[in-house]
Amino acid sequence: MLPLFGDFAASVAMVKHTTDVIKTTISDLSPSQTPVMTADQPLYAIAKQIQWNMPQGYGEDQFVMMLGGLHIELVALKALGSLLKGRGWVEALTDAGIATPGTAESFLTVSYVRRCRHIHEVTVAALHCLQYRAYNQYEYEIR
Repeated sequence: MLPLFGDFAASVAMVKHTTDVIKTTISDLSPSQTPVMTADQPLYAIAKQIQWNMPQGYGEDQFVMMLGGLHIELVALKALGSLLKGRGWVEALTDAGIATPGTAESFLTVSYVRRCRHIHEVTVAALHCLQYRAYNQYEYEIR
């Protein structure tokens, strides 16, 4: 099969074409709605450059550009990692035998998104169980 377009997806021409198609489609379907486009990091950067360099047709008041879900999750996990750094979380994971020290440190910097998401889910589940036990013990002691 031949390529559908001659340019690469990560080119200014293709991102501009994509925004034009989105803008036209949204204006036909819902004229009062502001078009929204999500893209992963490289395409997002190009789209923002188009927005800043051509504000008359693609300005931030006329078009909303958002990072894709993967990058939003990546940033959120990195923020969580910076909050947990130096708080004993790495040592707790290591002492529990869940991860080696190097792997536990990599969770703070989000080397692998899926593994990092999983370990945070495990941590939240463990904290929930501890909170549940503490609450039940407190209730038992009051009676």
